[in-house]
Amino acid sequence: MNGGKTPICDGDLLLLELLTSSNAGSISGHIVAIERQDETGDNQYLLRVVNKNRDGSYLLKANNPDYSDLAADENMRTLARLKRVIDPLDLAIGQSFMREEIPGLFGEIFNAGNWHSGHVVLSQKNSHVLLITLNKQGKSADHRYTDYWIDEKTFHWQSQNSTSPSSKRGKEIIEHQSVGRKIHMFIREHKLAAGKAAPFVYFGPVLYRSHQGTQPMSVVFETTANYPQ
Repeated sequence: MNGGKTPICDGDLLLLELLTSSNAGSISGHIVAIERQDETGDNQYLLRVVNKNRDGSYLLKANNPDYSDLAADENMRTLARLKRVIDPLDLAIGQSFMREEIPGLFGEIFNAGNWHSGHVVLSQKNSHVLLITLNKQGKSADHRYTDYWIDEKTFHWQSQNSTSPSSKRGKEIIEHQSVGRKIHMFIREHKLAAGKAAPFVYFGPVLYRSHQGTQPMSVVFETTANYPQ
């Protein structure tokens, strides 16, 4: 259903609430999944906004102007209420990924020169990706950034030495919510595990809360995902 202010497109993952006699309530004004049979007798599934007419009948309205509205009849069955469109990245929260696997989550191709950095900017995706190793043993003093959990929902991250609040990257972090930019956080405890590169755990998008200092900046982020430390 490609239409409306929040269009649903082919391939989107949807969270649907199954409608039962105990939770159906009023469905007027809601987007619901409708089952009906097409001309060949096969089951067909549609998403429509349910509008109740003055005479008590229902009109199933399509947000996509390419599809006509339908009058509800006894051959249709309401299956579920649409709750929201799921970001595929939501399904990755709490999962572990090798560095080379992370670009694919964003539709990108791994490039060592870019993705071996701890701060990757994806301008076309309007996103920043932070790849954080908590234990900095083996790093030179100039690159032992101070990254740690303040509590189970709050994280202290230190930027690269070139980043200041007035720099392009610094501003993009501080102002990210106002322009819909997402900052994604991946964390691992150590660089190595059993002598090989250790994977990162995806903690989802984070929200900027405050910062101090410059070159580097110390930034406090709040996690939005329900994932236990």
